[in-house]
Amino acid sequence: MLIYSRQTDPMPHSTSGRGRPRLESTDQRIVQAARELLRLKGPAAVNIDSVAARSGVARTTIYRRYRSRDELMNAILEDLIDPAPLAPDLPVDVKLRWVLERISDILENRLGPGATAAIIADSDPEFTAAVRSRLAARLSSLADLMNSDIKAGRLQSTIDPDTILGILVGTYLAEVLRFGSPREGWMDRAIAHLAPAVTKN
Repeated sequence: MLIYSRQTDPMPHSTSGRGRPRLESTDQRIVQAARELLRLKGPAAVNIDSVAARSGVARTTIYRRYRSRDELMNAILEDLIDPAPLAPDLPVDVKLRWVLERISDILENRLGPGATAAIIADSDPEFTAAVRSRLAARLSSLADLMNSDIKAGRLQSTIDPDTILGILVGTYLAEVLRFGSPREGWMDRAIAHLAPAVTKN
């Protein structure tokens, strides 16, 4: 599935079945360069020419692995959002911390300031939609866990899981918007305020 169908690069790749074997180190250089460009400058900076320049890998070599910019963007987005599961039997405050740590890692380390700014400004709607669809799949499993905690009596029955997840995302973004980067201890303070409000006494 393509996410940038309106601006696909030309496709000068070879269709030959023979040639040098693909090197894993070359693959890593290509993906790493694309990720760095995305993190630092946003999706508009990622194209075959810029990735070739940053990685030192020839355009023809990149095209043998990715037939278009769309395929390259899809490849790096698949690995950006970690699908690691959350243990269901953890205490509520530990779960909240886990979610905040994942949100912080995704926005700060995986997407980075360039991509996050592009999402907030919606400067590339197709990129925004692609990230949102992947985030939605991850966050829906967390909402399911919250619903299980409500049924088990660990969370108040009046809370809305989607609202809580929105508050957690907003907490991180508020730190970045107000202070440039999250302050020391911000996560501890956020959990100290939120955990008592959602936990059933």
